[in-house]
Amino acid sequence: MDGNPWRRKSSSQTPIVTASSECLMDKLPSCLIMDILSRLPIKTILNCRRVCKTWLHFTSDSFFTELHLERSPTSLLIKTISNNPESRNLQLVQITGKPTGLRFRAVEEMKFVPGTNLPCNDFLIEHSCNGLLCLSKTFQFDFHEDIYVCNPILGEYISIPLAAGQETRHQSNFALGYSAITREYKVLHTFCSKTGSDFQPEAQIYTIATGKWRSIHKALRNLDIFMFDSFVGGSIHWELRDEGNCVNSIGSFNFENEQFSQFSLPPRYNEELVTLTVFEGCLGVSFFSTCLQPQYEIWVMKEYGKKESWTKLITVENPGFGELCEPLIFLNSGLILMMHYREYVVCYDTRTRFMEAIRIWQAQGNSYAMPYKPSFVSLKDVAKGEQLKMSRSCVIHP
Repeated sequence: MDGNPWRRKSSSQTPIVTASSECLMDKLPSCLIMDILSRLPIKTILNCRRVCKTWLHFTSDSFFTELHLERSPTSLLIKTISNNPESRNLQLVQITGKPTGLRFRAVEEMKFVPGTNLPCNDFLIEHSCNGLLCLSKTFQFDFHEDIYVCNPILGEYISIPLAAGQETRHQSNFALGYSAITREYKVLHTFCSKTGSDFQPEAQIYTIATGKWRSIHKALRNLDIFMFDSFVGGSIHWELRDEGNCVNSIGSFNFENEQFSQFSLPPRYNEELVTLTVFEGCLGVSFFSTCLQPQYEIWVMKEYGKKESWTKLITVENPGFGELCEPLIFLNSGLILMMHYREYVVCYDTRTRFMEAIRIWQAQGNSYAMPYKPSFVSLKDVAKGEQLKMSRSCVIHP
């Protein structure tokens, strides 16, 4: 007899798992199962939803959705710009760690294809909130038809018809937001109506699942397409510009009380080259200064709504990459990814104070990136009463 206790047992002594064997997962509390599933990558969760009805139920539960949303890392959503509508798609890229050379390692990549994950070919990304995208189709003379709210992960979308009178409205823009108090998603529509020779700012809001647009008073100008993250304290934020196109303050709209307001900018800024961001839950402003020497700065508002709390976070002297850099993602490794003129991504290391252009994705033609937080928020839950539509069976594209 061999006295080695570590010798492998013969196959005849190995227990055989049969179809009738009890699954250990069945013994776990459902909340623990959903906790485990919420930590998995997106593609793995999508595969789990195909295993059985029980796992589909777990990954559709509101408890799972909220857990996953809390843990979902901010990723990049990359839109390809092409004259060919069939090649206009979206790519989700989640990255981590430091770049190898000039290239980051993508933890997870997915392609969102029109007809499979998206409702249409030709669209603009107006805004995103909790993994839901607000898309619009723009026709000639800047007129809009329907607005879409979709979750490309689940392949779900709804179509929201606009109120009558679109032909008299100019500079239309849309934003999607969430009210944590009422647990409702809302679409804000800002535009200008011509009165004589003047254009007056107006606004309407659509609460998803009600089917109605309502007018909002005391609207502000210049609501723009949101290629950056600016949702803080239940409000979206954007730059307010004067008639000379110089930034003079920050505009905001609160989705809880449905009111507009204005904030002061940091004490030092360049009036033209200003972008907004969010850093660790605080509203941030980045700008390029040309005083004395080129300088790029990021400021954060430590206490929301208090102009005295503006604090300078980063200063980059002589950045060497032109003037406009929009912060995309603040990584835990001390790296900041920024979009430069919507042409390429720049990485800034806050510890070494070194900035360089990097490669994250490969795309044919032009493309731009925006921050995006993928989720399993289902329109079946948040858009009850709306006509929910599904793209073709959601396919996982490598």
